[in-house]
Amino acid sequence: MKPARASFIASLALVFVTLFWGTTFPAMKAVSQQMPPGLMVGARWALAALALAPFIDWRDRRLWRDAVLLVMPLFASFVLQVLGLTLMSAGRNAFITGLNVILVPLLMPFLGGRLNRRASLAAALATAGIVVMSYEQGAGWLGDLLTLACAVAFAIYVLGMERFAPRHSALSLAGAQAVVMTLFAPLWIAGEWLWWGEAYPAMAAGAETVWRELLYLGIVCSGLVLILQTWAQARASAVQAAVIYALEPFFAAVFAAWWLGEVFGVRGMAGGALVIVAMVVSQWPARRHAGAEHPHVPN
Repeated sequence: MKPARASFIASLALVFVTLFWGTTFPAMKAVSQQMPPGLMVGARWALAALALAPFIDWRDRRLWRDAVLLVMPLFASFVLQVLGLTLMSAGRNAFITGLNVILVPLLMPFLGGRLNRRASLAAALATAGIVVMSYEQGAGWLGDLLTLACAVAFAIYVLGMERFAPRHSALSLAGAQAVVMTLFAPLWIAGEWLWWGEAYPAMAAGAETVWRELLYLGIVCSGLVLILQTWAQARASAVQAAVIYALEPFFAAVFAAWWLGEVFGVRGMAGGALVIVAMVVSQWPARRHAGAEHPHVPN
């Protein structure tokens, strides 16, 4: 497959990834009101790990090493995101998480990467769109701070995926990440149990009322979507992926308005339009002599 065509298909795949991610914000908000957040995340990734277990190369040591390196920032982003989500609306949480679109290119020089003007412009436009959308939501400083830290952790994860995804099959790496996330989850659950004490079992019983949402979050959003993301990021640069991921708050706000009744008005739509413009800019063909943005484009 030609690099340009592979990049376009990867971008399209990442749009679908972001669409499904947008549904996770209202879904997690609804589930976290019925059960402890750590237990929710643990159950979500355990379901994904069970679904992907047959496709994992269990004897590949490099696969597990890379999976652990990827999951460390991914797990941190989940903890910070869910904690922030308990203090703010699903829409605002998505908007601030989306700031990873500008953090990815800002972090690239520290990791030996290069940033071209087109990617910088796309990231700036996407960030402006997120800022415009965020004015329609409200929250306290603690929720904002936790979610901003989540954006930093996720930006590191996106950069890691650019490096590690081309080394493995999408199914195997996605499954390995799901397994490692499941193994990390008890650390969070133990902390919750210590915090809430004897009330924790009763809180955990709320999972019975949201099992459909848990199945959706685990099998679809954590399992199938992670496969698609891993495949796509083996064929797309980190900046290209981050700009497309900036659509996440737009989709999240739409689904939050439909699912939870949160407000999504004119400013939200204007911000979403800026994000879409940023996507177009990020996909604009580069000049031939500039070379490919991403050297790992499998056939």
